Amino acid sequence: MIHQDGSTHAWVPDVKWDLIITLDDATSTHYSMFFVDEEGTASSLQGMRDVIEAHGLPSSFYSDRGSHYWYTPEAGGKVDKENLTQFGRAMKHLGIETIAAYSPEARGRCERMFSTHQERLPSSTIIYNG
Repeated sequence: MIHQDGSTHAWVPDVKWDLIITLDDATSTHYSMFFVDEEGTASSLQGMRDVIEAHGLPSSFYSDRGSHYWYTPEAGGKVDKENLTQFGRAMKHLGIETIAAYSPEARGRCERMFSTHQERLPSSTIIYNG
């Protein structure tokens, strides 16, 4: 199962970008990781393209309930699995099952991962520019 999420942060001084990470849900191995101005359909598809080109088609994809992944008729409610977004249609076309995250444990796991990156990546950038 592939998991994808994004995090907005000032990765370099005075500049905020979204870091998009697409990873193996079981091992947390990062298959794709890049910065964009704003997380959305294009960045989500790019992360999956990176995975598919390097590792082939996964059987399933797990994500939060962001509007580029899912249509959610009521804020905070259940996703509409019949009314697919562009991303959802692409995954269906490829035969990849999409799974919406509802558990706080999934959210916490991603937040810890991004916290680690937020601590380490900006420090690396400062050293590199120093």
